[in-house]
Amino acid sequence: MMTNEERIEERLIHAHERGYYEAAMKKIKSLEMLHPKMDRYKLYEMACDECKEEWLKENNNEQVVFRAE
Repeated sequence: MMTNEERIEERLIHAHERGYYEAAMKKIKSLEMLHPKMDRYKLYEMACDECKEEWLKENNNEQVVFRAE
């Protein structure tokens, strides 16, 4: 079983590999301002989830455009 730290580290490594690490870090800072008392691990999870969704949408759209050509 992974610790919270290991889970967050893995999520950030994947974000870096896919190119949305900076967006995730900005989202984390934004969420910290909006929810200052929220658990930090929850903030990181929320930010990574939102950025991953955006990344998946962008990449799915690119694949659809590529296939159509």
